[in-house]
Amino acid sequence: MCICVFGIVGNFLNIKVFLKQGLRTSVNQSLCAMSLSDLLGLIFQVWHNFCMNPYLELAGLPVDFLKIQILTAGCPNVAMTRITGWITMYITAERCLSVLLPLRIRQLVTVKRTAVVLVLCYCINLAFYLPLYAGNYLSWRFYPNLNKTMLGVSSWGNADLVDWVMNVSHFYLSVIAFICVVIFTVVLVVSLKRKSRWRRSATSDRDQNEALSSRENKTVGMVIMVAVVLIVCYAPGVTISFVEVFYPDFGISAKQENAYHVIWSFCFVFHSVNASINVIVYYRMSSKYRNTLQEIFPVFKSKAKLDDKLGN
Repeated sequence: MCICVFGIVGNFLNIKVFLKQGLRTSVNQSLCAMSLSDLLGLIFQVWHNFCMNPYLELAGLPVDFLKIQILTAGCPNVAMTRITGWITMYITAERCLSVLLPLRIRQLVTVKRTAVVLVLCYCINLAFYLPLYAGNYLSWRFYPNLNKTMLGVSSWGNADLVDWVMNVSHFYLSVIAFICVVIFTVVLVVSLKRKSRWRRSATSDRDQNEALSSRENKTVGMVIMVAVVLIVCYAPGVTISFVEVFYPDFGISAKQENAYHVIWSFCFVFHSVNASINVIVYYRMSSKYRNTLQEIFPVFKSKAKLDDKLGN
């Protein structure tokens, strides 16, 4: 829960900063859109954590929280997580192109094209949830084992088909984004290292070499960190996607339903970490972001000055 609260505040700050800077660049557009998906995902995660609280059963409330969280928390959270993955895929692809084709990047990647791509990232991932919400709905149901009526989830039918569509779509959409981010990041890191060596050999001034190498090392370090965080945080979810496709008994409404919910709860923790850590990355590695944040919230500027004094 603490991770979610920190991430919600952090992503709110991210959106505030990027709107303050303006969405006139593709980078700001992408980062703002990703912060929005992270923010929404964390809000759904807070509700998911509440629904999964085992003490709710002792309260005797007429609500089947384990069932309703599927439509109101779990699936929306996964959708936002996938959207974040797709936006990250676009960002890494764009940065990769900027290194490989520096003279054509402005013609290839424009503000309007970026806006279209970001809208598609949202629409494509959300569209695959239409069968789920078209075939299931919240309703009052009688539970014979409890001898009481509770708010739960009912379906119009074709539950097996809906589950199959959800599993297959989630598998492909998650795996595509995951693999592409890894590939684009590797290409970007290799390209930056090659250009760094070439510039060092082509530049005679030693101080300029050291400054250039330092800047590029920071860029490479940030890319590697983003890739590692993404791989670590998304690997469990991608693995579960493989299991869902090749092991039909493991699913939302399958025989291994309880194990499914428990394992996905751990996956959601990793997703929450990934959605919450960006504010730290931006603040530590982007002076432009840091200056804008300090301009909006002077308290950060005062804290930075205090840290500098203590450091000296």
